[in-house]
Amino acid sequence: MVSTPENKENASATVPIQIPTESEASISDTPLSPEKPFRRTRRESRVVSPPVPADFAADNIRVSIVKTLTTLGAEFDDSLELTQLIETGLTTIAAYWRRRDSNSEIAFQGLLSILEYCLQHCYDSHEFFEKFVNALGYNTVQFWRAAVPYIFDSDMSYGTKFRDSLLFSLTLYDVNTGKNRLRELYAAVPGLRKSLLGVHAKRFSEQFHHLQRRRSIKSLRNSEESLAESSSDEEEGTNGRRRTGRSGSVDSKSSGSPEEDGFNPRSLANTHFQQRVINVSNAPPVSLKRERSGEWEIKQGSGGLVSCVDPIMSANDQNIWLANLGINMQQKKVRSHSNLLNVPDDNVTLAPTTNTLGLPLIRQNGAEVLFHVIADDDDEDDGANADVHKIREEMSLLGVLNNYNKGSYKLNPVVVQEQDYNVYYGGISNGLLWPALHNLPEYIVGDYDDPKILNEHWCSYVRVNYQFALDAVRNSRPQDFIWIHDYHLMLTGMIMQSLDQNLEIGFFLHIPFLPPDTFFTKYRLCAFPILRGLLRFTKVGFQTHRDRAMFVELVEKHFPSAKISYEKKMDIHTITFQGWTCSLGVFPVSIKNEDFLKIAKDPVTIAKAADIRKKYFGDNPDPEKRLFFSVERFDYTKGIREKLVAYRRYFERHPDRIGKDVLFQVAVTNRRSVDTYRIYQDECIELAEEINKQFQSAEYPDWKPLVFQTDGLQRSDLIAHYLAMDIGVVTPKKDGMNLVAKEMLVCNPSVGLVLSTGAGSEIQFTMAGLHPDETPNECTYHRVSDVYDVDSYADAFYNAAIEPEDERARHGHRLNEFIMANDIERWSVAFLDPGWSHLVIHQMDVRSLDDFYTLMMRTRDVRRQIVERALKGVPIQPHFGISLNNAKESLLQACEANTTILRVKTSTITEGEATLAKFDIKTEIDEFEKDLNFIKYVTSDDVYNVEQFINSLQEYHPESRDKYREEVIALGDMFTDADHFNFFFTDRDGTLKLYSCSYPASVQPAYSGVIQAQFARRCAQTCAIVTTAPMMQIGVLDVSTIPEGYYFFGASAGREWFIDPSTKFKDQSIPEADLELLDRVFLAISLLLEDPNLKHFAWVGSGLQKHYGHLTVAKQDANQSIKKTQSDEIVSKVHKIVKEIDPTGQTLSLKETETDMKIYLRERETGDIFDKGQGILLLVDHIKCDLKVGTILVCGDSETDLPMLRVCLDANAEGTYTVWVTRNDELKETVRSLCEAHNNKNYVFVSCPEVLLGGMAAATIRETSTSRPRNAE
Repeated sequence: MVSTPENKENASATVPIQIPTESEASISDTPLSPEKPFRRTRRESRVVSPPVPADFAADNIRVSIVKTLTTLGAEFDDSLELTQLIETGLTTIAAYWRRRDSNSEIAFQGLLSILEYCLQHCYDSHEFFEKFVNALGYNTVQFWRAAVPYIFDSDMSYGTKFRDSLLFSLTLYDVNTGKNRLRELYAAVPGLRKSLLGVHAKRFSEQFHHLQRRRSIKSLRNSEESLAESSSDEEEGTNGRRRTGRSGSVDSKSSGSPEEDGFNPRSLANTHFQQRVINVSNAPPVSLKRERSGEWEIKQGSGGLVSCVDPIMSANDQNIWLANLGINMQQKKVRSHSNLLNVPDDNVTLAPTTNTLGLPLIRQNGAEVLFHVIADDDDEDDGANADVHKIREEMSLLGVLNNYNKGSYKLNPVVVQEQDYNVYYGGISNGLLWPALHNLPEYIVGDYDDPKILNEHWCSYVRVNYQFALDAVRNSRPQDFIWIHDYHLMLTGMIMQSLDQNLEIGFFLHIPFLPPDTFFTKYRLCAFPILRGLLRFTKVGFQTHRDRAMFVELVEKHFPSAKISYEKKMDIHTITFQGWTCSLGVFPVSIKNEDFLKIAKDPVTIAKAADIRKKYFGDNPDPEKRLFFSVERFDYTKGIREKLVAYRRYFERHPDRIGKDVLFQVAVTNRRSVDTYRIYQDECIELAEEINKQFQSAEYPDWKPLVFQTDGLQRSDLIAHYLAMDIGVVTPKKDGMNLVAKEMLVCNPSVGLVLSTGAGSEIQFTMAGLHPDETPNECTYHRVSDVYDVDSYADAFYNAAIEPEDERARHGHRLNEFIMANDIERWSVAFLDPGWSHLVIHQMDVRSLDDFYTLMMRTRDVRRQIVERALKGVPIQPHFGISLNNAKESLLQACEANTTILRVKTSTITEGEATLAKFDIKTEIDEFEKDLNFIKYVTSDDVYNVEQFINSLQEYHPESRDKYREEVIALGDMFTDADHFNFFFTDRDGTLKLYSCSYPASVQPAYSGVIQAQFARRCAQTCAIVTTAPMMQIGVLDVSTIPEGYYFFGASAGREWFIDPSTKFKDQSIPEADLELLDRVFLAISLLLEDPNLKHFAWVGSGLQKHYGHLTVAKQDANQSIKKTQSDEIVSKVHKIVKEIDPTGQTLSLKETETDMKIYLRERETGDIFDKGQGILLLVDHIKCDLKVGTILVCGDSETDLPMLRVCLDANAEGTYTVWVTRNDELKETVRSLCEAHNNKNYVFVSCPEVLLGGMAAATIRETSTSRPRNAE
């Protein structure tokens, strides 16, 4: 075993691996060798003579594998080709490596050789790499830990791209198999993922931004204070010296601005940039054109996607749009894929590696590092002038992009290999996915019947999705929302989640989702990864309920283990599969109404419309004449041929319409390079010519039934035709939403509409009741249910043509009102709304005790996520606040009017027989309010947000704001004197949190969890929460929101301890007979609480709790809402039970507090009761620490916490500090006497937990200095 060479991307990391002993020298010091993996001669060199053969590397890999198998003594046929040799020898070599014996080192070298071959051919075939990973089995982490240093060394020393190849190969493996092997690589190589994504650079950017703002505000505040210094000095007088520098952040102003007293930039939760939208699409929002002068021109696009998304993107100039601008790395400038990994020569252009903006970095002779974006393939002249000219061209393009980004949201190009892009877009996206998802399998390109072609094109599709995903993650921050669009990028969610699981990623499918059954059999290589890939998005939006229903049906069919639920109120499906949960919604796309209305109302457009009608019908047209108008892309999904067939049938069935009606069909030609499109378009044009020849009118000799145009219309001309037409025809076979119908009705509310069920807009209109089948007179448009039913289709034309104008206008206005009320802004806002995601707790009816406790446990989960994110420096996303607010509103709606009194059923029996539990949930409501305030402050732009939150807690002080500030200042002075605590022991309920109405509802708030964890991280070393509550089964671990590792938890008064999941221990001194006796008491009290008159004691306060070594029975709640007669009754009966089971009183002891009865087991020898002090001693003995060394902080609120203070004072009187949350004068005197008996004056009394938490929070953001003199002012 030796150490590998230094990882040149992380110079401090060395990893032990198994390699032959003769290679003990560093790899980087070893000369090139044909026998060593990742160290072979790469290609012909200028200094090598004779030249090295092109297949030298492959031959040497074969030699290495043969040598490995021979050395291992394995049987094999050495005449086999390399691929056959790998296939037969891989399993054998992997088996020897897993044995961990002397042959493992030899086998490891053989595996490296096979890996080298796989990575060299990752662009050609993924078959061998899949077999390689499968052969490693469960040992992949160990293998990557040993192999990756070789890969890194090769890349850094010889300019290969093995790391990129490995990352993509594992990504492709995960996509195809549904596994997550990429995660194993990240586990084996710590820091690889963060380095790949630039995580540290992003975090530094935010922290630096925060520091700059903080210093700027501080500088401004200093200037303001200096101006007022003289007047303030006069007002204070000689005895009015202000107290500064010791108490943390407590301000008299409600705004909470901190005083100028030495704060550092640390805070409870980092200040981050605000949330942005990262929009990712294949098509860009602009068109890029190069003028003859060589300059670049960039224009805003006008496509449907731009219209949909641009309003949201333009709202924030920090938003980012990632798209392919059609500017890709061209194949003639890049060597073949097979050679990309073997290039030592700087004169050879490499495959692009990208910077954090997603732009590739290329090494050039004429420049150092520049952004390489190429638009054409003009031949270059040799020499330095050509290089300089090239650099200027590239930089001029970047200049255009930079200028665009200054005045709008940021547009970042995604640059991919041109060969990949052509196959990804023109091949598999439009040749397979487009027709398949439209359920038009007859238009799937026949080439995909060849498995080899399908596999190659699928690899290109995954590669492009991988590049888009990588660029999106690199450009994003955890607080951003990443919005992916359409069928070109259906795998990006899966790939992004493998890179960063903190991201919120949405996907919207702009086309139908109606794949045929053959898609999952004939094309299963693509089908199943796509189905899995969509489930890896946070949320997915479909155009129609039809499409979502099909998706859910396919998931049920092909992934039977998936859990599917439906929330009717929100109309949301939620699917959980393989540990990931996805929300599915329906969001019909609309248009930006104002843009169309502005042009439609223009007098110039109105005049154009009049001219159009004159063109077809003359100056004095017959009032029965009708102009049908249809406009769409020349695509087989649009049903153009079926429309023409039905239009011909229309005149055949209704010859009286000949000479009267004209159909103006605009079919904008596109995708002529795809055979299926070209053939279809030619057939339609030929059919149009036949119709014009077939139907002629003697009365109107210039009349033509059909005008067929393949050129598009400018928007003003298009809207003019909307105004001129009588009837719009929108009849696709299968389509997404088809916004043309909406454009027509917005511009011209008086027109008729022929609409097929293949259009998503028809489904939307039907769902809205605009085509009720039971009342035909109320149908607002003419439906074509089957575009292949020619007669019915022709009848729809006829019914639209003869419909009276007033009736047509009435129907059109109804459609217009609906479309105007559901415009594009409503669509985008609805999709981006975090409230419909599964991540959010939705409002619910709280009717039973189970509803109440379930809701509180769900808020616990949300609060835990908030705490973890705040502690890790990950931004808190909006859905967390929405969840807590929905939970709070659900509880308030369940309360009695204008109160916080909650009455819920205790069982699911009929309401007349159910017992109602009564709670005062004011504390729970207040805790929700504090958490919502915490989220508001820590997500704000104010750099002093945490200090402001600390001050906001003064609103909850039981006496006054001034009293809050006074107590926090006293607490801050004590923390400053102590400076740092070696030990921190504290109670929970009543000390760090107000008592709850019921223990299952006493979930620790998020703000409290963050403050306590940060205090443990920065101000104390060994921290423990000691409580009388049980550990589990509605115990302290169930209601805590602090992550593991910050605190030890001592339950049952410290008789059982939780250090971490692998370290738990209990007090072993309790005899088994005593535990059995306690069980008998518990059973007897459980039976007692079944009495209807006493049943409510099972859920008020602590209820009935079974601890390790004692029991707790509630007799009152925190709000004193139980009648004294009932409390006396339960106390009397519990005393009777204890007396009956332990008549001598030698084993059990019953103690009463203000709200509870506690039944303890006595110590056999002394008769003492195990208390929290003994619990601390049990912990100290287990972890072997010394309380005599350093300082100790003890916090409590009741007599049961006094033993903790006694133990600490006995061990370290001088170094013990204590805080008591109480307004009880008797308890204060007890604490004071106990401390002063040990000559200790380090005690502070506060009135409520908010003061203690405020003091702890202030302590975490102050400067600490162990050399600071104690008791100094």
